[in-house]
Amino acid sequence: MLIRFTVENYLSFNHLVEFNLIASDERRHSHHILKGETEDKINLLKTSILYGANASGKSNLIKAMNFARQFIVHGVSKNRSINVKHFKLDSTCSQKPSRFEFEFCCENQQFAYGFSIDNKKVHEEWLFEMKHENDLPIFERVGSTISFNFNHPLFSNLSEDETHEIGYEGRGTRDNLLFLTNCQERNIKQLKFIYEWFAEKLIIVFTNSKHQALTSLAKLNLDFFNKVVQFFDFGIKKIKVEEIDFEHSSEIPTKLKEEIRAEFPYGEDTIQFISVSSHNYVVEENSSGGLKASKLVTIRHDEQGNEITFEMSEESEGTQRLIEFIPMLIGLAKDKVFVIDEIEMSLHPLLIKKLFELILNHDLFKYAESQLIASTHEVNLLDIKNLFRKDEIWFIEKNEASESIIYSLANAEVDNLNIVDGYLNGRFGAVPFIKDIKDLGWNEE
Repeated sequence: MLIRFTVENYLSFNHLVEFNLIASDERRHSHHILKGETEDKINLLKTSILYGANASGKSNLIKAMNFARQFIVHGVSKNRSINVKHFKLDSTCSQKPSRFEFEFCCENQQFAYGFSIDNKKVHEEWLFEMKHENDLPIFERVGSTISFNFNHPLFSNLSEDETHEIGYEGRGTRDNLLFLTNCQERNIKQLKFIYEWFAEKLIIVFTNSKHQALTSLAKLNLDFFNKVVQFFDFGIKKIKVEEIDFEHSSEIPTKLKEEIRAEFPYGEDTIQFISVSSHNYVVEENSSGGLKASKLVTIRHDEQGNEITFEMSEESEGTQRLIEFIPMLIGLAKDKVFVIDEIEMSLHPLLIKKLFELILNHDLFKYAESQLIASTHEVNLLDIKNLFRKDEIWFIEKNEASESIIYSLANAEVDNLNIVDGYLNGRFGAVPFIKDIKDLGWNEE
């Protein structure tokens, strides 16, 4: 679970800003909290929503998380620069590193992992275990020097050779690569679970994101897919995984088929995911050693009750987006952290509200150590009596220097206020400033 994310000198963030999911002392909706089991553990929120005007920095916060995650998981090639985007409206920022840090829970422990970088190199990198009274260092990197705390339990029972290997890999980590990423590439198992938290637990979804394994996931969870679609009542009777003739179908271009045949790992019981236009296919080896493909379709009934098949591309954008969210629902039942930009896009206000009600109240999600963080413009979600706690609501806006700043509703005295009206009237900031229409200077006919 995510505890806190901080970023500095990246996109619209100049000075250090903090976003967190630490529960306040608020008593409302106590079931939204995952309580720490010991004094060391922090009480965390399961959801958070982020409001702000267009160009305020909502998406930039999510982009900052995504950039850091991508750099951790994939790194960069040996001779490539790091594509970090400094804050541009302060001339000194181009000469300063950008800084990113995640605090998170992993395998019943709490860690802080972060780094500072510019386009050429990693300046600093650190990993600490967070304790109630003090933080225990695991490793710290400054420039090309990495120091290790081999007394930390993560390094317990290391042989002399293993200790030497970790030190060697630390000294040999490229300037433009994180040591954590290098550990994954070099199969240093002691830090593998930290890397896997970023690679597998933290999932970031933008408005144009498509789930490449959607068809495969539906094939394995068809009953769950159908329950969700029927719950939201789009008039779809069921979702179906339909097999197509890979060799003779015109749906997949001939050139792409040739590439798949040439590169497919025959005999390894694996599958490949491909996308063509708006279609998502799973390609597998068939019983005769050739290839077969399948895709996701929807089934509706005509006026006589006959089943009619629809391509996913024939469904509305809202229906397609909801179906794209079903993997998120599966993940939220399995201790993952989802960060979604503009979650309400193409969805009716009542539907997106029902989605949050489902996640916050259904037993399938209530007891999972999972989180959903989303940016939105949907003001109907600003319901602190029936839907959210105050500490789950965050705002982001730009100050006079065009720097994005972030703040929470947690300590605001708003219990007797209409939150929607207050937000739209600018009581909490984070709304667009629009000039009077007369200032356009258009001459009236």
